[in-house]
This record gives sequence, structure tokens and C-alpha cells, in this order.
Amino acid sequence: MPYLKNSDLKDIMGKSYDPKTADNWVSMSEDVEFLPVLKNGMNGDVDGQNDPRRLTRSLEQTTGSYTSNNPYSVQPFVEGMSEYDEYQQAWRLLGFMIDCSIPFEDDDYQQGSHKSGDNEEVTESGCARYVIWAAYVDLNYEGGGIGEYQYYNRTSGEWDDNACYYADGGGGGDDDKGYQSRCAKMDCHSEDTDFSVLGFFKHRNYDDWMEQLFKHEGMCVWTEEEYSFMKNARKAWPSGCTDTGTTANVNGGTVSLYYNIRPLQYGRIAFGLYTDEECITYYSASTDTIENIIGNKFTQEHSQHSGDNGGDYDFSGDTLSESMERWDSAFDVWRTCHPCVAHDLQNTAGDMYTDDNYGGSSYYNWYNYGRRKLGGEYSAQGDIFECYDDAGYTNVNQCMKFSAKTVMKTATIRDLSLANSQGSLVEFPLSGYINAQKEYVSHKKDTFYMYFYLAAASCLFVFSLFKLYKAVREPVQEPTELTEELL
Repeated sequence: MPYLKNSDLKDIMGKSYDPKTADNWVSMSEDVEFLPVLKNGMNGDVDGQNDPRRLTRSLEQTTGSYTSNNPYSVQPFVEGMSEYDEYQQAWRLLGFMIDCSIPFEDDDYQQGSHKSGDNEEVTESGCARYVIWAAYVDLNYEGGGIGEYQYYNRTSGEWDDNACYYADGGGGGDDDKGYQSRCAKMDCHSEDTDFSVLGFFKHRNYDDWMEQLFKHEGMCVWTEEEYSFMKNARKAWPSGCTDTGTTANVNGGTVSLYYNIRPLQYGRIAFGLYTDEECITYYSASTDTIENIIGNKFTQEHSQHSGDNGGDYDFSGDTLSESMERWDSAFDVWRTCHPCVAHDLQNTAGDMYTDDNYGGSSYYNWYNYGRRKLGGEYSAQGDIFECYDDAGYTNVNQCMKFSAKTVMKTATIRDLSLANSQGSLVEFPLSGYINAQKEYVSHKKDTFYMYFYLAAASCLFVFSLFKLYKAVREPVQEPTELTEELL
């Protein structure tokens, strides 16, 4: 994707062009106009706070209206009720994206250079990284809570219906199997899902988003080893485009190398090296090469993993490749559908976090004195599927935490299109909004018949032209000659 800087515009528009005094829309020709992007600190410290374009877009962001030709309109939301039971709501990760347009609507719009780990200079100049997720609603919900659904087992790759035997207040379900409710699939990640989209959302501060996810629902979804690693691993990711302090030879010239989050396929991320201070131009390098330059950030400074507050696990000797394998294995779970309500599917008796049965066991002590890092007063209720998280809450609404405890913005179709063009979204990112199996049906048989009849008609047409040509070219017999032949 090409980008134009103000310095480039001066060459195109002429030396008289000044971004401070330019009109909202600038004409480059009869057919081309553009809206200049103004950013504080870029080419003359153009002040974007009072820019009318910033106010206009902010208003558009809050209207909730949708127009097909407006990439900034809020879209799409399911029609009908405005409020739903928290147990009928679900969510999943869609991926990450790089957005080099000015973040008008972000609270951290005026973000300047700052330090990030080991006093490294962060030089982000407008190309921000965003995490994108989607919220869904099950309009057929019957009131069975966590037990109304079967969940995708990432280990076996099959659907686990164990929770359906413990549904609360369900509508009867399958009597042959003993279900207490309808036992629907929690499948908002599937292309043909019956869940409907509530909205798409994005966060520029992905560390805040990860913190809320990891200490609440993450603690009860991941295994002990995964949570011991992940609860500190989020601190390894840079908060912007960071100077590595090293250089590389590119096309015969020496350039400085920077690193930042690099969005990958299927919603994954990795450390990426870049040759510009906006972290746009990617510098291809192996994981080992990256580790030689920046080290293993997962085992440095505040992201060390040891036995302290981490159970019996020690990850300090891992290479960057090994740490990335741990991260991908655990983080991939969020690509599939999860209830908004934090839950623990293993806690079918409700006593996993109480001392009724676990008071003297190492498991109970590990959960409450080893695994639990943030503390909080002991408040486990002993409910079925209860998730007593690392912040001392039980069955917290994860979607609410994303909304209330982070800077959350609506992601538009423009954002999804941008992320899709970068190849960094999960499979079926528009599930629950568009069913590609129905909207984009293959018509191979119909296409075959269409081209067959077209070819046949073309052949008949050519044959008729040939017969016409032949008839025109052949001499016409005189009536007298024809009479003589007949006699």
C-alpha cells in the first residue's frame, strides 16, 4: 500500500503547498482529490486537536449509523433488542492490523516518543498496531447459562458436550442424551454459525486488552503451565516502533533497524524488524537473527518467568523460538468462540476454588497462593463452572471488561478490509454477519450448462452464416434451363 508524506505533496502540489493552511480537500487533478492527514509533530507540528476533520470523524464514530459509501460509519450491529442476557453473548479474536492513518478517535492521539523497556526509544510516527475482536449474540438462547453449549476442544479438534449435562434452567434439550438444555455449539467462529454479530471492536493499547483478558477469562481457560507463562509474556511486546540500536546493509546502503509487533496470518503476531521509524518497510529475518539483535524479550526484565508466582514452571532458559511456540499455542485459543462470561469448564462440582474438598491439596494451594498473582479478597462462591480469576472476581463478564477497563473503539468495515488486505485476520472474520456458503455459492454446474448452450448456439449461428454464404455464392438457374432439365 503506497503512502504519501507531506514532503512528497510539496513536490506534487508545488512549493507553495502548506499543510497548515491547506483546505480540507486538496485537488491534484480533475479526477483526483484527497484529504490530507495531519499529525502533531509531523512536518511543522500541525495541530490536529482543533482540526475540524477530527471533530467530524469523531461525530461519525458515535452516531451508530451505517452507510455503504462511508468507511467510518459504525457497522454492523444485529437488529432487534438492545440488551441481551450476558450468557447468550460470546466473543472471539479476529486478529491484528497496522493502520498508518491518523488515529483521530483515539484517546492517545497525541502520543509522542517515549521509552519502552531497557530505555529503548519508541519512535512511532503514525503507524499504529490494533487488536480487533468481535462480539456475538445467540438469539435462540433458552436460559441454560454456560451449560447450554458444547465447546470446541482445541486438543482433540472435536466438540465437547460435557457442560450440557449441567445446564441451569434449560428448555429440556435432548432427552436421549440426558442434556438439560438444547446443547448448541458455541461456534461463532464457524462460517455457518447461528450466532449474530453484535459489533466489531478495536484497541490500540493491546497490552491493556491482553491484561484484562489474561487475568480474568484467560486464567480459567488456559492450563496451569500456559497461564504461568502468559500472565507475564504480554509485557514482552513493544508499545511502538522501537530502535534496536543496530544497522543493516540494504541495497548497498546502511540503514537503522527498528522492531515492532508484526501481524501474521490467522490472528497471530510476532516480532518484526523494519528499516524505517514508522515500522512499515519490513526487513526479512529469521527468528534466530531477531533474537541475536533484540534478545528474547519474553525472558528479559519484567517478563521473566520463574517459580515466583508461577507455580513450578521456569521459562527463563527458553529461546525466542521456544517462547513464541508457547505464546502461539496459548493465544490461538481465542480465535475460537468463547462466552463473554468467564468460566471454568473443569469446575463441574463448583468446589475447585473452595477449601471444602481441596483445603489440604496442592492444587487448591497452588491456585490460591501460587497461581493467583494479583490477590484480592477470597470470594469463591462454589458455583458450577465458577471462574475465580486472578483479580479476585468470580464469573466476570469479559466483554464488559474490554469495554469498561480499556480504550475500546468500534472497528468499521474499512478497518476489517485493511486488516484483511494485510492478511492478518482469522478464518471467516465475517461469520455471524455474512455466511459465505449462502452469499457466495459456487455455480459450477449452472456455469457449465450456460457455456455449453452458448457454444452450441454459436456453432449453429456460424453454420447458418456458412449456408447463407454458400447460397449467395452459387449461381441461380434460369427458369428455362430448369424446365428443360425437368423434361
